[in-house]
Amino acid sequence: MKNLDFEKLYQTLLNDLYTINDPLVNSIIDFPGSLRTTVKTMDILLDMIRSYSFTDDREEIYFFKVVKPRFQAWHIYVVELYHIMSLIPVGTDQMIHKYYVNELKIIDRFFKRYAFYYQYYLAGEVSRDNDFFLRRNLKDLPPEHEISSKLTGFATSMDYLFAKFKAFEMLRDCLARRTKDLLKSRNIDRLEVELREQKRWWSGNKIELVELAYGLYHSKRINGGRAEVGEIIAWLEESLNVDLGQSYRMFIDISRRKVVSHTKFIDEMQNALDSYIQSQYGPRIPIRK
Repeated sequence: MKNLDFEKLYQTLLNDLYTINDPLVNSIIDFPGSLRTTVKTMDILLDMIRSYSFTDDREEIYFFKVVKPRFQAWHIYVVELYHIMSLIPVGTDQMIHKYYVNELKIIDRFFKRYAFYYQYYLAGEVSRDNDFFLRRNLKDLPPEHEISSKLTGFATSMDYLFAKFKAFEMLRDCLARRTKDLLKSRNIDRLEVELREQKRWWSGNKIELVELAYGLYHSKRINGGRAEVGEIIAWLEESLNVDLGQSYRMFIDISRRKVVSHTKFIDEMQNALDSYIQSQYGPRIPIRK
C-alpha cells in the first residue's frame, strides 16, 4: 500500500475538521459541515481501496484493523459528540455535571458490553485477526455496524467496532475534560485557594496516582462511595497539577501485572508508613494470646 497516501488523506481530514470546529476536542460548531467532511473522506478512502488489490492477507488485515478504523472513528465521534452537546441541560453546573457523569457511564457500559473485543483492541492481540479483519471471513455484520450499501466489499467483522472503540475513547476524554472544567469553574473556599497558590504537584509516576485513584474509588471513601472514578481522577489532576488523560489504559496495565503486585504503590505507602511509625515509636508489641 506504499502508493496509497493514507496519511495525507488523514491530515486533510483533521485540518478540515479543525478549521470548521476550533477547538474540535470540545465541541461541534458546524455539524452539517463536519458530517460532510467525514463522509467525503470515507468515500475517498473507499474509492482508493476499490481500485487497489491487497498483496496478501497481512496487508488487508492492517488496513481494516488500523487504517479504516482511524478514519471512521472521526465520523462516529462527530455524530456522537454533536448529540451529546445538543442535549446538555439548561441549568446549574451541578445539573450539567450530572449529565456528563451519566454520559460517561453510558460509555463505560459500552466498553463492558464488548469487554472481550475491547481487551483484544487494547492489548494489540493478533490471534484472531484472520477472523476479524479479512473480508472473506465476514459472516454477519455485528449489531453495532452501520448498515449501508456502500459497505459492500468494504467491511469486515470487527473494523467498525474497533473504530467505535477509538471514537468512544475520544468521547470519554472530551467529557472528562468538560467535567474537570466544571470543577474548575465552581466557587472554592479560602482554604482551597491557599492550597492552590502553593502550587502542589505530583512528582511520582502517573501510573502510581492512577493506582491510588482506583484504590480510593473501590474503597468508597469519598462522598459516601458515590464519587465516580472519573471525578476522583479529575480532582487529583486539578489538585496535583497532572494530566491523567490515559488513566483507563494505565489501569489496564496495572491489572495485567505479572511480576509486581497490582497494588505496588499502595504497598510502598504502607511499608513507608510502617517504617516511620516503628522508627519514631518503636516496633509493634505482639499481642499475647
